[in-house]
Amino acid sequence: MSAPALQGMLEGGVPIMKDGQCIGAVGVSGVKSSEDAQIAKAGIAAIGL
Repeated sequence: MSAPALQGMLEGGVPIMKDGQCIGAVGVSGVKSSEDAQIAKAGIAAIGL
């Protein structure tokens, strides 16, 4: 089962994708929404996904 694409709808929330499947998400809040998303993406990259 996979979640539908919600790109652009949830600022600061970034899905964790592996092999075409959504296996989780990272949500960040506290600065500008675009910066929240950058921080979430950096966290995902830091764990190698």
